[in-house]
Amino acid sequence: MVEKIRTGIAGLDCMLKGGLIPGRPYIVSGPLGSGKTTLCMQFLLEGLKEGESVLFVALEEPPNEIRFNMESYGWKVGDVEILDANSDIRRFEPKPILEISSEIDVVPMKNVPSKIRKTPDGESRETTVHSLQQALKNLFKRKDYGRIVIDSITALRRFCMKDFEESLSTQSFIRFLTEAGKTALMTVETIDNTGSDLETFLARGEIRLHKFRHENGIKRFICIEKYKGSSHLEYIVPMEIKKGGIFVYEEET
Repeated sequence: MVEKIRTGIAGLDCMLKGGLIPGRPYIVSGPLGSGKTTLCMQFLLEGLKEGESVLFVALEEPPNEIRFNMESYGWKVGDVEILDANSDIRRFEPKPILEISSEIDVVPMKNVPSKIRKTPDGESRETTVHSLQQALKNLFKRKDYGRIVIDSITALRRFCMKDFEESLSTQSFIRFLTEAGKTALMTVETIDNTGSDLETFLARGEIRLHKFRHENGIKRFICIEKYKGSSHLEYIVPMEIKKGGIFVYEEET
């Protein structure tokens, strides 16, 4: 029997009956502001505690903002390595395009500058699903990352894929992570607390976050929509986001 790995959130690990099966891709889904990136960072910090190398792939927010946001929880995220895979702003006039696979840009978060990386005057850097896959393949040859986060698959699909290749490219990318044997969390933005579609079908599990407006504020919940190869809790559980990160209020039974 494969030993599971902890997510860094005790209540969530109880819901998962011990944690995640390693070496598989999983989806973390939820609406805007539901805590997806926060959950993923806790997952990476738990990996650091266990002596693993961890990687955060940023496709949606600039690394300086991610670092600032995560440090607001009181976390020391300096040793988390981050790949800035955000595409530069497209220009109207013809300019050379440099795909990210030709310039590996991984740095520890403690070395991330305080300001956003600017679009260069001479050439723009573009991310495609194929170039990102090649960049990760090169990185995996150099370093054995035990845990990785892709934030987000939604951005990857919207900005880095052509419409006609979306389904095939998503399938190829998730298969690549599986063949690489990485325990990967991939964030997906949902609308009105409905589920994700293609990614959930392809991934080995989905952790779904819910956010509802209430007369006393925002109420948050978490559930396990899918978890292949393991039993898991099958009902929605309350959670909070506060100093220290995400707290899930489920006791092991």
